[in-house]
Amino acid sequence: MNAPAGLSRLRRAGGLVMAALLFTPRLDTVVAVGPWAAPLGAQPVARLDTARFARVTVDSLLFAARQADSLSGFATQLPAAHTMLQRQIDRLVPERVGAVPLRHLETDGHVEFIPMARRRYRALTPSELAAIDTVAIVLQQTESRLTAAVGGERRATILTPVYAYRFWRRERSMEASAEKLRRFERKYGPGAPTRNAAEVVLNYAAQWVPAFQPNAEGWPSRAELIASYVPTYVALPTSRQSLDAMTLLEAGVRLYVWREGWGGDTGGVWRPGHLSFGLLAAGERDGALQMPWRGSSRLGGFVGWGAAKVGVIGGPTPRVLFTRQVQLVPWVF
Repeated sequence: MNAPAGLSRLRRAGGLVMAALLFTPRLDTVVAVGPWAAPLGAQPVARLDTARFARVTVDSLLFAARQADSLSGFATQLPAAHTMLQRQIDRLVPERVGAVPLRHLETDGHVEFIPMARRRYRALTPSELAAIDTVAIVLQQTESRLTAAVGGERRATILTPVYAYRFWRRERSMEASAEKLRRFERKYGPGAPTRNAAEVVLNYAAQWVPAFQPNAEGWPSRAELIASYVPTYVALPTSRQSLDAMTLLEAGVRLYVWREGWGGDTGGVWRPGHLSFGLLAAGERDGALQMPWRGSSRLGGFVGWGAAKVGVIGGPTPRVLFTRQVQLVPWVF
């Protein structure tokens, strides 16, 4: 269905991640700087201290940019880089964005308690985010000039906020790529619900319908259509009716659960990878392999928790039903 297009986007995302890995300096050559750092003569750290990075702000990044600009002589040696840096710095008003931690620029959607309680979370505009990205890119591309001017150790010290920012972006990019792959696998992989031929056609066409189509970044929609002939329902016994096998038509929607810990072996029965709901139609008579459209049809509905489904149909003889999703004949039912 959307696998070819999704894989193409994933390949492009993977290429960007590899480019970041190849052109980002090793973090084991970086020493901390300023109020969050060790002394200048300290040994290079083995890995980025993300707890210290939590206190690095946009002001720290802009201070690093001004230092690099001044010490490298951009104004005379690289006027284009100097002009670009100054233009981006001017777009970032310190009173508005200076105190924003760099980690807030890459968020997982959760807001901390204090900003939530005090209503102090301030989003950056797309223009401000683009300016910060541009500052980091310019400093990366002119790194050799700064190294020639002040030496590798001091260059690493000055550019620590830049390395930290790029590290955080790279980590989030890799996490996002892995999460996108995980969602594609949950929806289209070996452990996904089996689809019959009608569902394959319907869901292929639904990729261009809002609520079923991928988002602008190529992430799969959590919704897909159900249209099945199901001969495996079992009607529970009543005081006047026995335990009966029943065949029904299903028409509904399946919703995939993206939350971590749901689906697969980790989620098990209690936390499945998908939920479902929709309408049921049964024929006039109970029994296995009965035609749901024969005689006076009885209508009802169902809900599904993973592969398990429970339904109810009305009519002169209402029935409560259950089944477990299984495909007896590939591509058929």
